[in-house]
Amino acid sequence: MLGRIRRLLRSRWPLVAGAASGGLIVVGLWFAAAGNTPSVASGPDLEGTVAISLTPAASKAPPPPLDAVTPPVETTPASPPPSADPSAALAFGRLTGPEVPVRATVTYQIATRGEVTADLDGFAAEVASALRDPRGWRAAGIVFEAVESASDITIWLVEDGSVPSFSRACSVLYSCSVGRNIVVNQSRWLQGAPAGALDGVELSQYRVMVVNHEVGHWLGHHRHSACPGEGQIAPLMMQQSKGTDGCLFNPYPLDSELTAPDLFR
Repeated sequence: MLGRIRRLLRSRWPLVAGAASGGLIVVGLWFAAAGNTPSVASGPDLEGTVAISLTPAASKAPPPPLDAVTPPVETTPASPPPSADPSAALAFGRLTGPEVPVRATVTYQIATRGEVTADLDGFAAEVASALRDPRGWRAAGIVFEAVESASDITIWLVEDGSVPSFSRACSVLYSCSVGRNIVVNQSRWLQGAPAGALDGVELSQYRVMVVNHEVGHWLGHHRHSACPGEGQIAPLMMQQSKGTDGCLFNPYPLDSELTAPDLFR
């Protein structure tokens, strides 16, 4: 009996196989039309058995609504730091720092010559302020002390016409230094530098420059300096009352000028 069944199956198998093939074609067309892709694999255990697995085709996700889209965050780049200006960290040419030890004390008195109309008390106060400023000659270790008489130097406020009486080398236009006499021209004290020489410079700063410059001559800076280059800080011992030749106005001694050749021998 078992043998007859086997012979019957062998005689009809081609038909079964054909029907199966036709069925596969129909199933494939149906899935293609439905947007699905069939994948066919042979079963590992039963020879001739066809296994069909159905995998839905991947569908594209719809775009998110416009209000759900997160706009890019706009960032403002940080502003660059302001360009370093060498003169910004300087106090008219000199860095301020700790107090310098005292190396010498210089006494001075205030005097006048000629017809002086300026406020003498105000003159004395501004001279004292300039001489004790830590950016001035105090940075060289020098302390200036005002006295009534018998002083090391005399700081004069002089009518412009009387300035040459100290020396033929002195001019009615400018201040000068002669020996132990610091001669401040009253016109320069009241008006500042001649027109066009130092336009824009404050009168108070001009006065500081005049005092420090003329005292610098007495300390031993007998020669005048020149502007080292366009836009650089003017040396104190430059004749700034006549202009700065492109340098920056400066009423205090530069580090290179902090010497007193005639005081410290």
